[in-house]
Amino acid sequence: MSQEQQKIEKRKDLLLVDSTRCIGCFSCEVACKLEHNLPAGPRMFKVIQMGPVENDDKLLMNFMAVTCLHCDRPACVLACPTGAMKKKEDGIVFSDPELCIGCQTCAIACPFGIPQLNPATGKIAKCDGCMDRVEQDLWPACALKCPTGALSFGTSARVIQDVRQQEAMKIARSLKVDG
Repeated sequence: MSQEQQKIEKRKDLLLVDSTRCIGCFSCEVACKLEHNLPAGPRMFKVIQMGPVENDDKLLMNFMAVTCLHCDRPACVLACPTGAMKKKEDGIVFSDPELCIGCQTCAIACPFGIPQLNPATGKIAKCDGCMDRVEQDLWPACALKCPTGALSFGTSARVIQDVRQQEAMKIARSLKVDG
């Protein structure tokens, strides 16, 4: 088994974002802020509005959920001068508030702009995959509160099974409408 495959095997759970199911309710953002006691401003989970766009004489609104990608070789971890930004063996990238000095070097290094300064604490805030919740066999707050199922969480096998079931239901509905 290659080193890359071993890294993937260590990752037990994953968060899948299906933007086609997102309705822009921002429940994920609110749940994340409440879970991590964040003030207005920093957003560890972001919903970005795209549109309205015209499609067949209709106006459509699309939304895209954006969070930390927990990179294989995270620039934020490499750039952090104090070692506050860390990566767990399971792939989760997080910031240790005890070591963080709020210099924002990690935020500058991240090509996706994910780490953000929490003005209330002077420390970096970023998605940690709700690692405390997951260690208790709970879903991350964002996925738990998503009313449309746009966020799926679990082992890769479970998430793939859910996606297949959703696709099968779409096909069955389209066949019912057409037939």
